[in-house]
Parts: sequence; C-alpha cells; structure tokens
Amino acid sequence: MCFLRSLFGICAVLALSLGVLPFLSQAWPFVFLGGMRLHIAVAAIFFSLIFWALVRSPWAALPLAGAVILAVWVGWLHHGMVQPEREGGQRYATLKLIEFNMLHRNRNGAAIADWLKAQDADVVYALESSPIWRHLDALSETYPYCAGCERVERSDDLLVLSKFPLQDVSLFSLGELASRRFIRSRIEVEGTSVTLVAMHLTKPYFDDLQQEELARARHLLRTVEGPIILGGDFNSSLLSPDIQSFIGSTGLRSHAHEPRTWPVRAPSIGLPIDHILVRPPAHIDKLARMEDSLGSNHFGLIAEISIPVGPLAETGGAKAADP
Repeated sequence: MCFLRSLFGICAVLALSLGVLPFLSQAWPFVFLGGMRLHIAVAAIFFSLIFWALVRSPWAALPLAGAVILAVWVGWLHHGMVQPEREGGQRYATLKLIEFNMLHRNRNGAAIADWLKAQDADVVYALESSPIWRHLDALSETYPYCAGCERVERSDDLLVLSKFPLQDVSLFSLGELASRRFIRSRIEVEGTSVTLVAMHLTKPYFDDLQQEELARARHLLRTVEGPIILGGDFNSSLLSPDIQSFIGSTGLRSHAHEPRTWPVRAPSIGLPIDHILVRPPAHIDKLARMEDSLGSNHFGLIAEISIPVGPLAETGGAKAADP
C-alpha cells in the first residue's frame, strides 16, 4: 500500500508539473506540452484522486486542489478562443467547407474523390493531396475552381477546391522545411468578400519551426479585412501557447466543440490537431468529423459556416441569420 501511495503521489505531482511548464517558457518542448494541457489536467485529477483516496489526510488533498485549478485554467483558455454568439436581425448565406489531410501515401484516392463529390461542399481544403491528383478532372465537375493545382518542386500538395471563383490567389511557404503550405484566396458570397486560408504547420517538436511559421502566417494575415475562414492541420491543439498567441493576434475564433482528428485508431482519447477557424462576422454553425478516415492518418472536418450578406454585412459585427 505504501508503494501505491508513493506511486500515485509522484504521478500526480509530475502531471501537475507538466501542466504548469507551458506557462513558464516559450521554448518548443514546453509549447509541445501545452498542446496536450487538457489531457495532462485530466491525468492530474485522476492520479490526485487516487492518491487522496489512499492517504485520506488533509495534505493529500493539495495535489487534487492543484489539479482542479489546472483544469479550470485550461477551460478558461479554451473559452477565450470560442467564437461569440450571433446577434439577431441579419440574413446569412451558408457555406459548407471540408478540411482534410489525406496523407501523401494514401492509396484510396478514388474513394476520397467519390466522397468529396458526394459531400457537394462549397469549398475544400485538401492537404497532402497527392491521392486525388489523378482525379482532379473528375472533381472539377463539382469544384470547377482550384488553387494550387500547378505542381512545383518540393510542393506539399496543398489545394483549395471551390464552387466559387477564386480571386487574388497567393501561395506562400511558411518556412524552410516544406514549401507552399499556405494558400490565401478570396471569394464573393452574395456581395460579401470572404478570405479563404488553407494552412499546414510543421510538427511542434521540430525546434522552433512552428513558432516561425505562425509568425509568418500572422504577417500574411495582417492586412486582411473582413471575414476569414482558415483551416488546416496545425499538428497541435489550440491550447498550445503559440497557437493561442496566433489566434489572439488575428481575431480568429473556434467552434465550442472541436472534434478530435488524430490518431484515427483512438479518436476518443485523441487530439484536435486539425482546425477550422473563422474571424467574425463569419460564424461556424456546425462542425463535425468525417465518419471514415478513408485511409488517412487524420479525420477530416466538415463545417457549415454562416456569412452575413446584405446591407448589415459591411458593419463588421457578427449578426444572426433569419429564422
């Protein structure tokens, strides 16, 4: 019994320490841990509860109190990123958008193409899109406009497929590790200009590369006005300190309930590392995970996004759709 008390006590203190480290430094190991703060907080509560049950003394409740404080803090961080409620009195147009990291070596390109056609979305952000390249002609019947469809050396195969004409298309490299991982374009939705951004970030444990990529992305968005729909594979949850800073500086917001997209074999305990974010007055009405990963190591996301149209769309405030 003494061994168990010591074991769970050490695990509780270790989990609490890991949860606190991201607050103390912006170095990449701590940023990496920050993306897993929710899981760390749950682990801290679990170990602290067992430790308290085994010891049954007032001082043994201290790790549990710390774990609860950590969980509340993580919840507060999440709340700060959630989009505001829509106000009443405004008409909206609804866009259906898909974000999907297809995995370069995926051999199910035909099935993915068929699924995309069946979904009949308005916009698709396709990451690691090699599996569907041979099917682009067939996909053009559903999505006649494409950004990123010209192959270049060292391309990451990031594509934007759209039913709307894509204007002011720009392709950028965020860093040295991979090229063309940022596509910015614009569509017109019933007279409202909407900026589309597809982005693929490096994994957070490659030194400070992800931090540099986020700084570059922030720079590319600094002059963009009006609603933005940004989606992609961030390779980290929104609880990462760097991503929190990026969201805060760009005005982007998330849906209140982000589906876990990785790993596909254990989604119930996985991480939401693929994201669809909007800048108000755009609003995510629904956000769901695709049921089958179709051979990818990520689940894709399906979103319904409201765009304010009509005279009030130019005011810059988030308004609600007519019932």
